[in-house]
Amino acid sequence: MLAIHLTRFGEPEQSLKVVDVPEPGAPAAGQALVQVEYTPLDHHDLLLAQCIYPVRPELPSVIGNEGAGTVLAIGPDVIRVRPGDTVLLPFGTFAWSEQVLAEAAKLTVVDKSISLDQAAMLTINPVTGALLVESRDLPAGSWVVQNAANSGVGRSVIAFAKERGLRTINIVRRDELVTQLEQLGADIVLVDHPDVATRVRAITGNDPVLLRLDGVSGKATSLLLDMLTDGALLVVYGYMSGDPFTPDQNVLRAKNITTTEFWMYKDKYLPRHQALSAESAHLVAEARLKLPSAPVYKAKDFAEALAYLRRNGKVLLDFNPPPRVGVVTAQHRCAGYGDSPDGLRSRSRNST
Repeated sequence: MLAIHLTRFGEPEQSLKVVDVPEPGAPAAGQALVQVEYTPLDHHDLLLAQCIYPVRPELPSVIGNEGAGTVLAIGPDVIRVRPGDTVLLPFGTFAWSEQVLAEAAKLTVVDKSISLDQAAMLTINPVTGALLVESRDLPAGSWVVQNAANSGVGRSVIAFAKERGLRTINIVRRDELVTQLEQLGADIVLVDHPDVATRVRAITGNDPVLLRLDGVSGKATSLLLDMLTDGALLVVYGYMSGDPFTPDQNVLRAKNITTTEFWMYKDKYLPRHQALSAESAHLVAEARLKLPSAPVYKAKDFAEALAYLRRNGKVLLDFNPPPRVGVVTAQHRCAGYGDSPDGLRSRSRNST
């Protein structure tokens, strides 16, 4: 079967290879065998390949930090999932392979109404957005200010803030995004401009702004500091600008602002991941969260997908194997596809 291996830590163009590997075999007790359908290729995957992330698999290794697929078979004592379920792959189960064995108890079952391209992107950006909103215990009606608001994380912040009774002020770079984010539930959307901090203060009036989420860093951080009030928390979770996090220490002291950098895989966050993934799926199913779409590449065309990512941003890898015409195995019948023209395989292929 097809997989993508990290052969050595270094530049992804040289170190990530499309390979043919044996199928995993039958699941053991507590395991499930999952057919991977779609999995993102995103910049955080490249950071892992470059040995920048604190995750160090023994090489050569499949990598890929998230994905969605269909349960093919389950091992003894598994009761939480069953063959045919659509599931999200958990942290620690590398996804860039046609089939993977996963710890069944950590799989998140999602409603089949959710397209698999959306499901494949539910375990990192939405969970990050939820955890960022929870960075500080705020009373209902409080303001949360963020930049990079049209990103997957930014859209998730909007959805989870609304769920928790908070209001959002969202900074974007293009005029056409204003209406889009307002339709997703954003309270205020402002286009980035030198006077945006003044406009935010005019909106919030005497209300304190105690939480600011920074996905850009660099000069954008200073702009965010201008919007915060005394005793606020500034959380830096991304570096889209490519510049380091270097806030003005005098401003921090004058406003008594606390700063922190966010990493979703800290031990204190891991117990929340599965529940927040399930909540994210629920929000998507009810059209209260829609993640930005991404172009789809066949996994065998990984080099082309990587080139697109470098130029434009996230893509989805399609790991569905080519259909075997006229062959229906017992395993396929168990999984619920191959038995009818409405089977799971056809659903996954039509989801994009």
